Formats: sequence, structure tokens, C-alpha cells
Amino acid sequence: ALSNNALERFKYLAMILGSFFVEIAVKHVHFLLTRTHYKEHHFIIGRYILSLLFPSIVFFIIYLGIGSSILRVFVTAAVLGVFFEWLVGWWFYQIMGTRLWTYHRYAITKYTSLLSIPLWGLAGVFLFLIVKLF
Repeated sequence: ALSNNALERFKYLAMILGSFFVEIAVKHVHFLLTRTHYKEHHFIIGRYILSLLFPSIVFFIIYLGIGSSILRVFVTAAVLGVFFEWLVGWWFYQIMGTRLWTYHRYAITKYTSLLSIPLWGLAGVFLFLIVKLF
């Protein structure tokens, strides 16, 4: 049987995954109401903020349940994730002469983006909860 802590972490993981499905549902409801699609391949800051809205709400709930340690995990994962993304992108460019990926908005020296910082933080929290589950 799972302990109470494990059940709570499992609940948090389910909430994180569920938040992404909520975003997909919002997108489909938008289509049903307006009969128009979002511009799929164009950057829109509002859509980016919406994509972070539900995971951020879940992160806040996790913060209330676990405490400040989850904030340290978020910040550490965000900083290390962006750094290693930049390092791999730079290294690949030095070796191959072409970029592995490109960023057109808020790029940090062409190899990462300010927009990826919260994504790395959320990924770190997700992985932290998975590790703590087992």
C-alpha cells in the first residue's frame, strides 16, 4: 500500500498531467464556440500564458501542500535546464555548424529562450514528484 505522502505526490502528478488536458479542452471549446482554430504555428503571447496558467495553478497548490522545498526544486530545475539547453545547443553548433533548434522570441544567445525557463522549472517539479513517489 502507498503511504499518505506517496498518495499525495501521486495526486500532484495527476493534477499536473490533468492541467495539460484542461488546456487541450479549452482549445477545443474555443473551436466549438467560434468555429475558428488558433493559429497553430504562430507565436501568440496570450496562448503562451494560457499554456502556463493551469500548470502554474497546480504548482501553487503543490507549494501549499509541500512548502518552500518545491520552490527550490522549481528554481534549480529552471536554471539548470536552461543552462544545459544552451550548452547542448552551443556545443552542437560548434561541432556540426548548424543549430539543433532555433528560437525566434526572447532568445538567449540563439541557443535557448526566456520562454523555456518556466517549462524547465515545471519539468523539474514533475520529475521531483516522480522520484519521491518511488
